[in-house]
Amino acid sequence: MLAGGLLAATVLLVLFRPGGVGEAWWAVSGGLLAVALGLIGPGEALEALGGAREAFMLLAGMMLLGGVAERAGFFGWVAALAARAGGGRTWLLFVMVFLAGSAVTAGLSLDATAAVLTPIVCAMVARLGLRALPFAFACVYAANTASLFLPISNLTNLLAYDALDLGFVRFAGVMFLPGLLAVAVNATVLVVMFRSDLAGGYGAYRFEPGNPAFFRLSAATLAAVLAALPAAPVLGVPAGPVALAGGLGVAAVAVARGWLGIREAARCVPWGLLALVCGLFVVVRAAADAGLDRLLLEGLLSAPGGEWGFGRLLAVAASAALGANLLNNLPLLTLSLGVAREAGEPAAYALLIGTNVGPNLTLTGSLATLIWLGLVRERGVEVGAGRFLAVGLAVTPPVLLAATAGLWASLRLLSG
Repeated sequence: MLAGGLLAATVLLVLFRPGGVGEAWWAVSGGLLAVALGLIGPGEALEALGGAREAFMLLAGMMLLGGVAERAGFFGWVAALAARAGGGRTWLLFVMVFLAGSAVTAGLSLDATAAVLTPIVCAMVARLGLRALPFAFACVYAANTASLFLPISNLTNLLAYDALDLGFVRFAGVMFLPGLLAVAVNATVLVVMFRSDLAGGYGAYRFEPGNPAFFRLSAATLAAVLAALPAAPVLGVPAGPVALAGGLGVAAVAVARGWLGIREAARCVPWGLLALVCGLFVVVRAAADAGLDRLLLEGLLSAPGGEWGFGRLLAVAASAALGANLLNNLPLLTLSLGVAREAGEPAAYALLIGTNVGPNLTLTGSLATLIWLGLVRERGVEVGAGRFLAVGLAVTPPVLLAATAGLWASLRLLSG
């Protein structure tokens, strides 16, 4: 099947970037090729992209806000808070870093944790004379696992939230317990695995933002946007424009005050990521039109259990986790949106557990993991595919079970 072959080729090129060509170029090329080959019409491609406009606004707004906050020193302050809370005990510092990464992921996105917090944490532990490998793993697992909490925490969440009309408050309510259990189990397993590296203590670590006024502005804007996002849908205001307004507002003030240049502010917007998503969206839509999503639909609806009990939820989550590692979680989720719409709300949340937690298994499961891998290798932390898989095999199954159990309990509590 031509559409399926194009999808597979596009995903492989995005993941492995032959010739050093950026992933966005491969994704956009795949989308244009799908149109050129007649696999999808230009109007249908534009319709598919237009249907995800709120997700794109949320993504652009939160990433712009995160980029401005990074330049204001917000993430360095978060790392310093974790070091202070660790109280000189290395194992407790590890837990605090994991929790800090989880908070950044939940409130901004997993990309902020993978791309911004990871280098800061690596620099912090180097200054403290600690082994970097456990803390690097804490960052990437906090990025993937804690992305369960809110629609803004992961692009997969945003796409499902927008396409399936899940509702911000409803999403947060249903996924709170799964996210909480997943984070707790993940942190516990990692502490046990790296216990020999986490023995002993460390000295003082201090951080002061270079521009206190800039820091206060970015922190206050971030807090205001996070408070406004759940309230906006209740007031009949889409969440996407709220996030975008917050990001544009803080960037405009920073530029006007001379704290950021216009070009530097523009670099805070993830243009490459937006282009990548647009390209993949078109390729996946072409594959869905060719019937690939029907193949997924049969397996999803025939999962054991009849009603949406724990077994059926786990079957969907485990299948999605496997698919995320074979295909990568973003195209897998995009291809499954039609499936989830027909299967119902429980299937959508189980699907997100699989696509968010599942990438903890392999290096190619999520783009955030690949970003993280490049950053830690630049800093001398070597993580091979075998080592990541070994840790992933210990972490992923119990975290997947815990998150699914939390989802089952949440659905029962909130439906009763």
